Amino acid sequence: MIFSNPKRMKQKTPNKESWFNFYAGYSGAFVRDVLVQVMPNNQGRVLDPWNGSGTTTTTAHEQGIDSTGIDINPVMIIVAKAKLLSPGVVESLLPLAEEIIALAKQTKKRIHYTDPLLEWFTPAGALPTRLLADAISKILMPSEAWEKVFLSDHICLVSDLAAFFLVALFRTTRSLVVRFRPTNPTWIKAPESDKCRIRPNPEKVYDEFRLNIREMLAGVAPISGQANTIISLGSSSDLPLAKKSVDAVIASPPYCTRIDYAIATKPELAVLGYSQKRDFDSLRRLMMGGPVVTSLASSTKSGWGENCVNFLKAVETHPSKGSRSYYHKLFLQYYAAMYESLQEINRVLVPDGQCVLVVQDSFYKEVHIDVAKHIGEMARNLGWTLKNRFDFEANLVMARMNPKIKKYRTYSGATESVLWFRKAS
Repeated sequence: MIFSNPKRMKQKTPNKESWFNFYAGYSGAFVRDVLVQVMPNNQGRVLDPWNGSGTTTTTAHEQGIDSTGIDINPVMIIVAKAKLLSPGVVESLLPLAEEIIALAKQTKKRIHYTDPLLEWFTPAGALPTRLLADAISKILMPSEAWEKVFLSDHICLVSDLAAFFLVALFRTTRSLVVRFRPTNPTWIKAPESDKCRIRPNPEKVYDEFRLNIREMLAGVAPISGQANTIISLGSSSDLPLAKKSVDAVIASPPYCTRIDYAIATKPELAVLGYSQKRDFDSLRRLMMGGPVVTSLASSTKSGWGENCVNFLKAVETHPSKGSRSYYHKLFLQYYAAMYESLQEINRVLVPDGQCVLVVQDSFYKEVHIDVAKHIGEMARNLGWTLKNRFDFEANLVMARMNPKIKKYRTYSGATESVLWFRKAS
């Protein structure tokens, strides 16, 4: 079977994929194609260790297939949970929204000077958003959940219903700070001065919240059967799962393109009360594929494969500025995390289990970063067999935003590859 192109297409009708536009996400149609092949009887459990906005878990849930989604970013956990919302509660959502807005309006509160929303809003401008967040927590969450909601033992208490309204608030906040978003879809700027912070009218915030809920209502889809779906905060390199507990994996690892996935969700993290200094910096360091160098890896390993090792040597010896001091360390860190994650997938995958990964290549200057080949060699060294590979041209890539690439190469596109592996029996 040939899988469909994993990239999301523009939808004529609203669906859950439009609830939270996440760069580098794949489509539910692609996941359905894969599930037909790797879970033909809808039996077993599918895992996405980089669950992102939850396309794998959402699609499996709607198909009645058990699934587990793991992600390091608490914003993505909330989004993935929201997409599990049962269509049986649709009629109660608008009245519940009005109850949340009414509670927000009648609450007397001042914004604390450390509130992370103050990066873009004045205190008066941030207040309606903070009041809506507090109202959602008071009406729909256990009392202990909202306190440090982004911690693993707290975020697990957030229901799909509470998550649905939090996503509507994410969308509202994102629309309010749109002036701070440059052409790069994964970045957001800070105001140049305090005078540039915004102060939206409170009624505008509440109306935008209502509008987002109405738009999201159209995306609530029917569920074909009962499924046990688990969404957890965690790392792909240290999966909170038992050995041989997963039958298939469908996932897209973070691209090797220095996308700062923490910055990409900074306003949503602010809604959750994420400290912009301590907590945010820690999250950036934990995220695979980001631009922050840590001390995760100091040398290559033979299990990474000859092509990966040769690529890293090419970067280390490249004459351009920063190749040895920064970029080599960054790519070394990426592949160390990738190999650790594949080892973890191998640990939790059953014998003969299948793993389908969507990856994208890129370049460092003129040096090809052939992620598909590198992962293929790592997988082979783990005893996996490549059943098939499908390549698609990717036009929406970050490289095309950089005019300096013409100095090193004429091609600015990328190849997105679907790699279909089977673990040894």
